[in-house]
Amino acid sequence: MRFFLKTANLFLLFLALMTLASCTCEDREERQAAARERQGLILANVVEAVQESEGARLYREKTCNTCHGEDGINPLLPSYPVIAQQGEQYALTQMLDIKSGNRAAGLSAVMKPIIQSVTDEELAILATFIATELGQGKAIGTGNADPASPGGKLFKSKTCTACHGKDGKTPILKEYPKIAGHGAEYAKMQMLDIKSGARANSMAVLGMKGIMHLVTEEEINHLADYIATMSR
Repeated sequence: MRFFLKTANLFLLFLALMTLASCTCEDREERQAAARERQGLILANVVEAVQESEGARLYREKTCNTCHGEDGINPLLPSYPVIAQQGEQYALTQMLDIKSGNRAAGLSAVMKPIIQSVTDEELAILATFIATELGQGKAIGTGNADPASPGGKLFKSKTCTACHGKDGKTPILKEYPKIAGHGAEYAKMQMLDIKSGARANSMAVLGMKGIMHLVTEEEINHLADYIATMSR
């Protein structure tokens, strides 16, 4: 990297000298300042490209950002998940399940043809990137969760806390998702699919089906709204 930056600096210096040689004394200072600014911008882009992690590169090249957003927080559609800072093991399992067809409910079918070109090794790299880098330091969820709201009360009474944690982001097992901060539409869709049996890609999901059987659609709406307000 040091050699690359040194070579880039020499090339930019050469361009600057050529530019200065062709100008008059009257505008030389202005051109010199502009050349320094251009050099700074180009070097900044070079450094950013060189320092890009493998996960960030794959996230961009495999077009994950198209549907899930550059930061993994603002998806293209409200029916897509907020994947930033999701648990690594859970993220990897879901991608493998979508690739194999084990998870095919909802919009998973849209993702399947895209993920077919991604190797299992690349999926593991992406899972690490999603869990540790994507959306890091940014707000996920509206952050105004009210435990006294209808959804907040249901989150406790329907035992959502038992598996997903009181805050929705500390699941008891790595195979369970962080659900805090998901958009209400996506959260509702997943709960309905699990309740109906349309989504049944793990023992955990099958276990949740028995719980969701006792939750009405109106209650699901309240839960989805509450989940969207929880911070991840």
